Amino acid sequence: MMDELLEYGIYLALLVALAIPLSGYINKVMAGERVAVLSRVLVPVENVVYRCIRVDRADVMGWKRYLISALVFSALSLAGLFAILMLQGVLPGNPEGLPGLTWDLAFNTAASFVTNTNWQAYSGESALSYFSQAIGLTVQNFVTPAVGMAVLFALFRGLVSEGGPGLGNFFVDATRAVLFVLIPLALVVTVVDVWQGSPQNVSEYQEVQLLEPVGIDSEGEVVEADDPAAVQVIDEGVVPMGPQASQVAIKQLGTNGGGYNGVNSASALENPTPLTNLVQCISLLLIPFALVFSFGRFVADRRQGRAIFAAMFIVLVASLAVIAFFEQVGTPQLAADGSVYMGTYDQSGGNMEGKEARFGVTDSSLWAAFTTAASNGSVNSMHDSYTPIGGMVPIILMGLGEIIGGGIGCGLYGMIGFVILTVFIAGLMVGRTPEYLGKKIGPREMRMATILCITTPMVLLIGAAVMCLDPATVDSLNNSGAHGFSEVLYAATSAGGNNGSAFAGFNGNTPMINVVLGFEMLANRFIPLAATLVLAGSLCTRPKVAVSAGTLSTSNAMFVFLLILIVLLVGALSMFPALALGPIAEQLHMVL
Repeated sequence: MMDELLEYGIYLALLVALAIPLSGYINKVMAGERVAVLSRVLVPVENVVYRCIRVDRADVMGWKRYLISALVFSALSLAGLFAILMLQGVLPGNPEGLPGLTWDLAFNTAASFVTNTNWQAYSGESALSYFSQAIGLTVQNFVTPAVGMAVLFALFRGLVSEGGPGLGNFFVDATRAVLFVLIPLALVVTVVDVWQGSPQNVSEYQEVQLLEPVGIDSEGEVVEADDPAAVQVIDEGVVPMGPQASQVAIKQLGTNGGGYNGVNSASALENPTPLTNLVQCISLLLIPFALVFSFGRFVADRRQGRAIFAAMFIVLVASLAVIAFFEQVGTPQLAADGSVYMGTYDQSGGNMEGKEARFGVTDSSLWAAFTTAASNGSVNSMHDSYTPIGGMVPIILMGLGEIIGGGIGCGLYGMIGFVILTVFIAGLMVGRTPEYLGKKIGPREMRMATILCITTPMVLLIGAAVMCLDPATVDSLNNSGAHGFSEVLYAATSAGGNNGSAFAGFNGNTPMINVVLGFEMLANRFIPLAATLVLAGSLCTRPKVAVSAGTLSTSNAMFVFLLILIVLLVGALSMFPALALGPIAEQLHMVL
């Protein structure tokens, strides 16, 4: 047990230790300041980009222009990616001759990657060409987190401005995020992945001899090669090639999560060694946590950033503890009432169903907590095989609105919505006009903050309800009863929370499910994005008021406690009825 606790501590300590200095670098980049060697190399590239898209870096946008720019850019990205996926069969970079996707799957995938969700109702290595993976998906893996970061910094400027002319320039902000933050970090992670064995090529898929041949019976089931029921013996396998390392790097750093291969980061091609598992797992939350510290630096009060970080970190550690505990002790059924040893002596103990033996319960629990706290969604184990409570915690983390770190930009601006809601409620309790960072919070700000807080629960619950009404959903499930409902709820929550991870055991590739989840992803991406920019524009015009003895502190331990309480009340309780029908009912059935 001490070894597991030490590993958890190392991961968390490394995450924080890397996020703090990165926050200062990000602020310099987004302010247009020079940054050592990279400025000499990338500033000329940045200038070329501005000339190509005809953008004046000195042009400052109000919230309406900023919003229209973000929406038009995203709409064009959606249309372009949809076309690439539909026309994949006639485009270059397709040595396996894969056909184009159906319209509903192409729409779902395009919506998924443009919204930073990366929900995948297909297996990448058998459905998408190199061109679709590298040009279609990977490009979106860079630009969608850049959009989120740009909107976040627009909100920062609105919070500190005292009647300034605008919120910055969307195209400048997004360009700097891609060139100076995402590309350099992705290059480092790509080099590590290639060094450790991930493919990075454009070769044809390789056929290899299996170490142990397998047989296939008349019903298509896998049996022993020498089993009399075997009607076919398979002694060769196909190893997918392609530019995997580069896509894996940005899928983790950009809180994207879409796997090159169907089994995602459980694949030895995407995540071959303990070192890549460490680097990629920390990458899940690195930039989101760095942006929290960036916030404190930007508003010239680091205590504000530390307070928000403390709230996020406490919820993250508590979630990790619950997942790790329940996955380690398993269930009475897994332990066969004590006749099966579930300990860790000389083995990876606990609930090992659906987990890689290379990672065991410890690394799998870490990844499950990190990937659902971020809006990443990559997995190194199958969440469908988790214990009921172990699988419920990732659902809650996503259902909170992906604000415990969350996606790049969108996670923190969602949390700031909860901060404003907390300030308002606390102000009512003491009979004061609510203020945050010297800005009075009026009706318009409260409406936008409320939208930020309730959009995710509303979207995902509506999506789950619609899918449950479709008879085809039942046919898509591997399980019935409470666990089957958990599979539907997880899918709706993952899409509605812009996470993208899957419970597994759920075939989401039907026209109804593809369309419902596609609209879920679009709604939860762009409704909060629009609310954030309206909020930024409103705050930008408000003058700052002097701090007085009665001003509510938003950086002390009491406020952190209130913030966590409001997050849990709004996020977790809104999902409680659905959770009661799924994982809670399943857990009670197992223990009673």
